[in-house]
Amino acid sequence: MTKNNNYTHISSFDDFREEKIKLYYQIRLSEKKLEIKKMELQEYLNPMRFVSAIFNDLSQYVLNLFKSFISGFMQKAETSNAEKATTPKSSDSTSET
Repeated sequence: MTKNNNYTHISSFDDFREEKIKLYYQIRLSEKKLEIKKMELQEYLNPMRFVSAIFNDLSQYVLNLFKSFISGFMQKAETSNAEKATTPKSSDSTSET
């Protein structure tokens, strides 16, 4: 069983000290990245943000329903106006005979 030895470049105590400092900074960088991810997750799961997102989704759905209702109503009104415009002429001619 062989282990990978990533420290073959260390040949003196100065190299060892530099490697130790490098590893220390890598650990600190990893910790800071983890803290940032934690803060992002907390912001994402914030209850106020969650409520506003749900409200936005629901309001978008309601507005789309309202828009389709209005457009359907307007189309029915246009077709009934068109039928009324043609219907009286034909009904007048039949009522006179």
